[in-house]
Amino acid sequence: MTEPIAVLLLPSAVEELEPGVDVRDLLSIPRVIALEPSRFATPRLLRDAVPVRQAKRLRLPGEPRLIVLYHPGQYLLARALCGRYPEAELWYARPDPAALSREAERARVDLSELDRLARERVSPSRIIDRDGELGDRGGPLRRRLRELEIISPRPFVPWARIDRR
Repeated sequence: MTEPIAVLLLPSAVEELEPGVDVRDLLSIPRVIALEPSRFATPRLLRDAVPVRQAKRLRLPGEPRLIVLYHPGQYLLARALCGRYPEAELWYARPDPAALSREAERARVDLSELDRLARERVSPSRIIDRDGELGDRGGPLRRRLRELEIISPRPFVPWARIDRR
């Protein structure tokens, strides 16, 4: 069995995140990794195919058990990762809808459709509003990370097989 990990799908580079998005605390957990979006825009024709290929080519240091989607623009990659790792749970740290519509207007992209698809795919108990408990040590996300042994007292040995006797 490989190490359980959590994957954070970020809307931008960690350094560029808006103040309300606190992922640094989660990234201090050894079994939590972040994937930043590509700097290059994907042509509309390849929009569905590229995330599937990315999910296949990713070399992750363990088995994803939890995927946190921070922006609907990353939904297609989240869906591809969930298809590749069917045991992984999808959580959605939903951005502020007003900010999302302003961003979509500036970029001329329909993020509302991806937001709707993400909300339909994720269980309501796994949708976290930005005011929610992402940084809260007692919140549902942290509790689930402990239950899945992503937060664990055992040392993290990437790419190692674990014997859990």
